[in-house]
Amino acid sequence: MKEISYIILKEKVENLYQRCNELWNTGSSTATATELDINLSSLNLVFAGQYSAGKSSLIKMLTGIDSIKVGAGVTTDVVTEYQHKSLNIWDTPGILAGECEQHDIKALEAISKADLLVYVITNELFDNIVGAAFRDLCFNQGRAKDIMIVINKFESDSADKETKILGITQVLEPKIPEDFPIVFTDAQSFFDALDEEDEQERQELLALSNAEGFIKSIDDFVAQRGLYARLTTPLQQLQVKLESKIDELTISDPLQKGIVSLLTQNKRIFQTNKRDLIKKIGAYLDKLNGQIIEHGNRLADALGGEQEEFEKVQDNSIYECEQLINSTLSELQMTVGECLSDLEAELVELANSPASLKIFEALKAAKSFNPEIEQGKVDSVSMDDPLKLNSALSQSMTKSAEKGFSFLAKSAIGDASKTGLKSVSGSALHSTIKEIGSFFGYKFKAWEALKIADKIGKGAKFLGPAMALLGVGMQIYDDYQQSEYAKEMLKVKREIRKNFKEYSDTACKSIDEKLDKLLDIGFNLPLKNIDEALHEIRSQSENKSDSVNALRVQLNEIINLRYEIQAMY
Repeated sequence: MKEISYIILKEKVENLYQRCNELWNTGSSTATATELDINLSSLNLVFAGQYSAGKSSLIKMLTGIDSIKVGAGVTTDVVTEYQHKSLNIWDTPGILAGECEQHDIKALEAISKADLLVYVITNELFDNIVGAAFRDLCFNQGRAKDIMIVINKFESDSADKETKILGITQVLEPKIPEDFPIVFTDAQSFFDALDEEDEQERQELLALSNAEGFIKSIDDFVAQRGLYARLTTPLQQLQVKLESKIDELTISDPLQKGIVSLLTQNKRIFQTNKRDLIKKIGAYLDKLNGQIIEHGNRLADALGGEQEEFEKVQDNSIYECEQLINSTLSELQMTVGECLSDLEAELVELANSPASLKIFEALKAAKSFNPEIEQGKVDSVSMDDPLKLNSALSQSMTKSAEKGFSFLAKSAIGDASKTGLKSVSGSALHSTIKEIGSFFGYKFKAWEALKIADKIGKGAKFLGPAMALLGVGMQIYDDYQQSEYAKEMLKVKREIRKNFKEYSDTACKSIDEKLDKLLDIGFNLPLKNIDEALHEIRSQSENKSDSVNALRVQLNEIINLRYEIQAMY
C-alpha cells in the first residue's frame, strides 16, 4: 500500500540533512554542532469520533502496526499514541466510550495538538451525541478547516454515497458537505483481503476498503493545509548554508565575492517581500470567501418564509457579494502597490549602500577592462583596492552579473557611478508597479465568477418547485409528508449554499490567476535571473576539489527536493 507522501518527503529531507552533516564535518568543511541543526516536527493525526466506528482499524490499516487490537467488541477507552515514521497518531476514545473525565481531557489535549483531525463515523452516520460533538469541534473550537470526515463500514448497507452525504447535511449546517474532505472506507474489507488467498477476491476487497483513496485524501489535505512548507523552510535554510560554504571554498576573487554577496542579498529581499505579499492577499481572499459564504447562509436561512421576503434577501445577497468583490479588488490594488513600492525601496536602499556602489563601479571598470592594453597598468583601480581587477576576470562574469541585476534599469551597471542608482525608473520592476491596475484595478473584473451570479440571482427559477412545496401555510398531513418536507428543505438549502461556495471559489480563483501573473513578472522572473547569474558565476570557479564537488552534489539534491515538495501544494 502507498505511503503518505508527507512521510516519504520528510524522510528524504532528514536523510539529506544527515548526509550534509557528515559531509560538513569532514575535511575542510568543519562546522559547529548547531550550524546544520534541524527540527522537523512530525505530522500530528488525531482520530476522533463515534464509538466503535473503527478508528483503531483505520489506524492499523494506515500504519500496518500489528500490535493494534481490532475486531468486534474491541474498543479504545484511553488515548493511545502511535509513532509511525513521520506521523504522530492519536487514537481517542469514542464519544460514548466511558464516563472517565481524565479520558476526555486527554482526548481534548490530543485534538488541540492535531494538524489534521480524522473524524470517523459509521454507515449509520451521526446520532445526536456524536453530531453535537462534531459541531462543537467545528464551530465552537473553530477546527472545521482541520477536519476530514471518514464514513467507515460503508459496505454494510446498500445506500449510495449521495444518500449518505445527504444524511449528514443537517449536522454540517451552515457548512455543506463540499466544505470537508469526505472519504468512504470499509476497513474490515481491507483486513479480509489480507487473509484472502484468491487474488481476484483479494483485489475486489481492497477496492471495497478504499485504503488507497483514504491515503490520497490525507495527502491532498496535507497539501491544502500547507503543511509541506514545514519541509521546504529548513531545506531553504540548508541551501543558503551550503551555497555560502561553496562560495567560501571556491571564490577567491574579491569582486566575485562582492557580486555573489550582493545578488544573494537582493534575492533575500525578493523572497521576503514575495512571502509577505502572498500572505496578505491570502488573508483578503479568506475574508472575502467567508463573507460570501455568510450571505449564502443568510439566504438559505430565509428559505421557508414568505417568497417575496426571500427574493428580497436574495437580491440583496447578490448585490452585496458583487460589492464585496469590487471592494476586495480595490484593497488588493492598494496592498499590491504598497508591497511593490516597499520592495523597490529596499532594493534601492541596498543598491545605494557603499559596498554596492563600489561593486557596481568595479563592474563598470571590468566591462571595459582590456588586459592586453592595460597590462602592467592599474590606473583606475589601485593595487590595494579590495575589489582590484585582474586579468582572470572574464567578460562572462560581468554579463552574468548584468543578468542578475536585470530587475534594475538596463543602464544600472553602466551608470551606477554617475547616478548612484537613486531610482530604478525604467526597470521591469518599476513597470510592474505602474501596471498593477491591469491586474487588480478597473481593467480586471472577475468575469468567470460574475457569470454564475445569474444562477444565484435568479435562484427563484431553480427554487420555484421547492417554494411551492415549502411555502408558508402548507398543510402537512402526516409524518411522511413532514419528513419529505424536511428533506426537500434541506436539499434546497444545501443547493443555495453550494452555489454561493461555487461563486466564492470562482471569484478567488480568478484573483489567484492574476496574482500568479503578477508574481511571475514582479518576483519570479527577477529571482530566476538572480539564480541563473549566481549559478554561472559560481560555476566559473576553477576549484574542483572533492569536498566542493560533494557539496555541489548535495546542493543540487536540495534544490531538486524543494521543487518536488513545492509541486505538492
